[in-house]
Amino acid sequence: MAPLSLGLRLLGLLSGMALALTLAVVAAHYYAPPNLNGASHSDLWLERDFCFAAASSLVAVGVGLLAGRALAHVRVFGAVLVRTLVWFGLTIVVGAAWAGPVSLLALLIAPSHAFALLRLVALGRAWRAERLWRA
Repeated sequence: MAPLSLGLRLLGLLSGMALALTLAVVAAHYYAPPNLNGASHSDLWLERDFCFAAASSLVAVGVGLLAGRALAHVRVFGAVLVRTLVWFGLTIVVGAAWAGPVSLLALLIAPSHAFALLRLVALGRAWRAERLWRA
């Protein structure tokens, strides 16, 4: 089987990221602030907001991992440090965007969405470079 072109891979992964964002929006819809009186009405792990946030996070990490497989990785410490700092900054931005709707669950959603966005941007740049190279 021939490997997928970067364009098809990018299109598929963008649809996966759309699914991750949709799951995060559904988690925001069902989000209820924690009840701090010590009494639990239901199991925390079966609450809809947590389940949708966890699913969104897993889909985003999967998108990021699959997007990274298509790229040649740079192993130089400086490049890794810059990417880590960009990821950290993007995590703060995405966390601020999700802080209102999902409050505590933003800590689960933001890092994985930032990771996926960073990898999708790199894949998009590689696709654009390939397209310009062939033209």
